[in-house]
Amino acid sequence: MGYGGTILLVTILVIMVALLLLGIRGISWAQNAKKELNEEEERRLVLKSIGDGQRAIAAALISIQSDLADIKNRIAAIESEKKSGK
Repeated sequence: MGYGGTILLVTILVIMVALLLLGIRGISWAQNAKKELNEEEERRLVLKSIGDGQRAIAAALISIQSDLADIKNRIAAIESEKKSGK
């Protein structure tokens, strides 16, 4: 092998190393993109869960307000009966 063969071999090795590095970067980029998508999906699920919880709390508050209004009406009725009975 003369100088021409050595130069060709070195050139091929440099190209192969460059392709290998680009391939590794591409794989790394794909893994990072997949990780970000999974994290985004997890965030979306957490936010959905928070929204569901807030809706449940709002429904419970409405129920509590209704019960409280009923209790106030009963107390008012008892008080008016006591006043009228005296």
